[in-house]
Amino acid sequence: MATIQMPRKYKYPHLPNQCIRVLELQPETSADAGLRCRLVVQKIDNIPYEALSYVWGKPTVYHSAIYCQDGTDEDDEGEIRIGGNLTRALIAYRLTDRPRRIWVDAICINQDDLAERQAQVRMMGAIFHGAQQVLCWLGGFKNPELEEPAALIAIGFLRQFNTDPAGELRKVQEYLHHDVKSQADDLIHMSWLGIKILFDIEYFHRAWIIQEVGLAHRAILSWGRSDVCLDWVEIALFSSFMDANGASIVNRFDLKSWVCNHISLVWSKRPDGQPVFDFSEVLHWARIHLSTDPRDYVYALLGHPSATIEGELIIEPSYMISTAQVYTNLASNIIERTNSVHILAFVDHGGELDSSELATWVPDWHAPNVVAPLRFPTCAAPKSVECISIDPDRRLLRCQGFVVDTLVAYSDMIVPKELPITTYDAEMKKSIPFLVDHIYNRLVVDTCIPLESWERFVHSLSSILTGGTRAENPADQGDNMTSQRGDCAAFMLKAKQIQQSNNATGFWSSLQADERDALEHLAMKGSPAQFIQDMTWTSMCRKVFRTTRGYFGLGPRIMKKNDAIVINL
Repeated sequence: MATIQMPRKYKYPHLPNQCIRVLELQPETSADAGLRCRLVVQKIDNIPYEALSYVWGKPTVYHSAIYCQDGTDEDDEGEIRIGGNLTRALIAYRLTDRPRRIWVDAICINQDDLAERQAQVRMMGAIFHGAQQVLCWLGGFKNPELEEPAALIAIGFLRQFNTDPAGELRKVQEYLHHDVKSQADDLIHMSWLGIKILFDIEYFHRAWIIQEVGLAHRAILSWGRSDVCLDWVEIALFSSFMDANGASIVNRFDLKSWVCNHISLVWSKRPDGQPVFDFSEVLHWARIHLSTDPRDYVYALLGHPSATIEGELIIEPSYMISTAQVYTNLASNIIERTNSVHILAFVDHGGELDSSELATWVPDWHAPNVVAPLRFPTCAAPKSVECISIDPDRRLLRCQGFVVDTLVAYSDMIVPKELPITTYDAEMKKSIPFLVDHIYNRLVVDTCIPLESWERFVHSLSSILTGGTRAENPADQGDNMTSQRGDCAAFMLKAKQIQQSNNATGFWSSLQADERDALEHLAMKGSPAQFIQDMTWTSMCRKVFRTTRGYFGLGPRIMKKNDAIVINL
């Protein structure tokens, strides 16, 4: 009986310290030809190379192989098994007339050598920053005849939008209020559906791409073919504008463009060149992305400048300790090295994932959490560095502060896509119809704690639902604060205008005639659309609460009655 000759498996030679391997992808004129390469060892700043950013897929499922031949000896050649998506990417980027030098993690790192993996993960930021450009593979087309034209339409519309974002946004806002749709409306609808398909692509939701595109000198995204492409700058411009101005449209079409804007936020800098966000905030912006290994929610961002304090990484990558140990070590290191408990703002153990191994003060970066970091223009108390300590077993965190009050009631969780107010029928389909009335009935009527005044209720909601920010500017005093209170009143009045006349409950019905006149006068100075824009990201997936003394606030979805309201020092 004939025996089947198994292909030789490539044997990785030892990789010297501070070196990388670069794949030299060999040219072919036929797309059906097998993949061949050489692996060349070099320093990052030696011979120029490109870096590939892509979705791995299931790590244990291999659809193809690449044949590596580094020399003339048989010991220097063999196959490396690779996934289907990587295979399609290499075929797409392969040249016909010359080798192409690309760094590809699945091939250039010996995945069976744990020590090498950890060393290369530590260098990952430098590897992508050192590349001439980053090739971002969004994935292949399953049905090219249908998907390629749709991709070209989406890319074309995104570029058209970026030439006049305010005008294009106004068009789609007007379209949503048309009862009878025209042919032009159909084109608008199809264009935005194409944008939705683009941002739904799995690639944008990977944790590792935050570092891969963020550190790139230039990142080119290819969709299905290497020449169906757009620049990351184009994606960033669109997603940033929509987050700042088009929150209602993002929610209406369920666009995932905000996922890409989180990447831009992660890498945003102050005028002095320092990062805007500290490492705990960076991790929080990134936690809506996906990673096969939950430890990589931390390790995938170690190339960020905030991951280094006084020249040392805040945590060293290690795949020999558990996820819980990684998260605990990180939280402890951040608290001890920054003398701050700011990281507590990102604790949320209310998801489906088991966080029993974590202390209650340690954020679970693997847990789904789509809230934005809470920011307010003023601080409740001065910072102190003398009152924080962590027990040796890292289970108990000790800190000081003031107990302000006790939580007595809270609203249902705010759903951002339900914030726009259109018609009575649409309002009644929401999980929280007439949001302001829901808050008033739950926190004022049901608690029997009277309001100081109607103005105080409007002022409180306008501040806490927006984080005291209007159009990305502080609104805790002056004209911006006055304008924001007008925005809140306009939002309330718009809800009142679509209510049925026989509605006898809620905030409006509690007002006297002169108070209603005053609220209407205040609303004339405001914009309900601006209030929706300002409150969307701050209030998203949070709840409004009230305390026994009548204070209002905005808190996490996991809060409970009788929770203590404290100010940490």
